[in-house]
Amino acid sequence: MRGRLLAEDYTYIVARLRSLEATMPERAWFERLVRTSEESLLGALREFYAGFEGTGTLMDFERALDAEKGSTLELVTGLLREERARQFVRAGYDFDNLTHAWKAAKLGARSTLTAFGLVQPEVIEQTTAGKARGILPPYLETHIEMLDAAFEASKSLAACEYASETAKWRFLFEVAPGAEARSYLRCKTDLANIKTMMRLRRSGLRSEALETVWLQGGEIETAKLKTLCREEEDELFSFLATTSYRRLLALGLANETALWKIDPILRQALMELLGESRYRVFDFSPVLYHIELRERDCEILRRIIVGRINRLGEETMLERVSALLPS
Repeated sequence: MRGRLLAEDYTYIVARLRSLEATMPERAWFERLVRTSEESLLGALREFYAGFEGTGTLMDFERALDAEKGSTLELVTGLLREERARQFVRAGYDFDNLTHAWKAAKLGARSTLTAFGLVQPEVIEQTTAGKARGILPPYLETHIEMLDAAFEASKSLAACEYASETAKWRFLFEVAPGAEARSYLRCKTDLANIKTMMRLRRSGLRSEALETVWLQGGEIETAKLKTLCREEEDELFSFLATTSYRRLLALGLANETALWKIDPILRQALMELLGESRYRVFDFSPVLYHIELRERDCEILRRIIVGRINRLGEETMLERVSALLPS
């Protein structure tokens, strides 16, 4: 592993990404965007985000944000030479695309795939439609075989989706390029499980195969998550206070936290973890920081645009923007 890491010129990669970060908008710009009229919003967005240049209406904002995300992923994987690092950044989207297309084929529905992975969506669609086989990378051929076997055993698409998530994260842990990437994955796993637990308690969106919904590989063992899920919510917060996720409580995670605030709190915790990478130049963590920073900013834009379309008040919109930014 050490030899593979040395194949990357992280000094150059980090310098390139930090030069781009220096030109990214800051809090004041986002706050001005909240106060920008709907007629002027697209023009303001194009100041920093090229994905909006071909957008003629705010209603197409998701296409523009997808273009921004695609550009970021293309840039990062273009800088990386080591295949495992490239897979770590983008192969998760291939797993998601394959599972989505496989499920759509089972339902006789049309799939909607992203271009964020390493495999072209058309190749995935041909495979799941039964028109081709053996054209996917081996890890995705194995994945579709797993999905078929899981469905044969359970007859539950929900159970297959949970099994797919588990397989995806297992693969990412296997290809993680170094300790920093594995630490990032452990954090992402734990935060995803905490989010799942809070949503299970507050909504009835998931009702099938709940024993398999927990992702493995985090600091918090799945057995503990299953136990906490059966107890009062206060037990979750008491437990978190004894872990490395105690910072979530200081960020505002509590019984009375509104559902919309959960994602921003979890994202802030992740950004704080990755924030340490700003002092590093020889490892993979600054790459992860850059990707998550772009992802966070796109989420801020999404909240502003959706708020403007739905005629939310400026104070409400500013609150939702501030929730995603450091104090």
